[in-house]
Amino acid sequence: MQLRYRLLNENEIRILNENEIENDSEKEITNNYEKKEITNNYEKKDKYIEFILQKGYIILVFVFQTTCKVVKYIISFSGIYLLWIILHYFASHLYIRFCVPQTIIGFLISPFLTATPHCQGLRWVVYNGGNFINNMWVVLGTWICSNILIMNKELPANTVQ
Repeated sequence: MQLRYRLLNENEIRILNENEIENDSEKEITNNYEKKEITNNYEKKDKYIEFILQKGYIILVFVFQTTCKVVKYIISFSGIYLLWIILHYFASHLYIRFCVPQTIIGFLISPFLTATPHCQGLRWVVYNGGNFINNMWVVLGTWICSNILIMNKELPANTVQ
């Protein structure tokens, strides 16, 4: 059995059975009230969804902008390091392929190939790239240690109990 409502005044609602609804005007009043209640529920849900979407958009924009700034900073700061790492990697593989072939004939001609300009250039990139990468680790380790010491200096002396 479906329940119907009758609006007695602004603050009172009376639940009616089907038998209690006597004429069409009362049915119309109850149907109008149900439609009004459903409409209010949809309006509340729409406002809630709109609120969630607005907040989600604000958070998404903030995360995207922050991520872009961090990526730009990392690329500008570590671009030269990344370039040397890539050069060292490819030069190592190219040197093995072009200057030290893995055959008996390659073994015999390797003393002649090492004197060629492309092999000397690849050897220079491998050597200097390796030194640069080593220096990069020294700089990174020094930076990390200096930041740890700064953090320890900022702690109050009474923290250990």
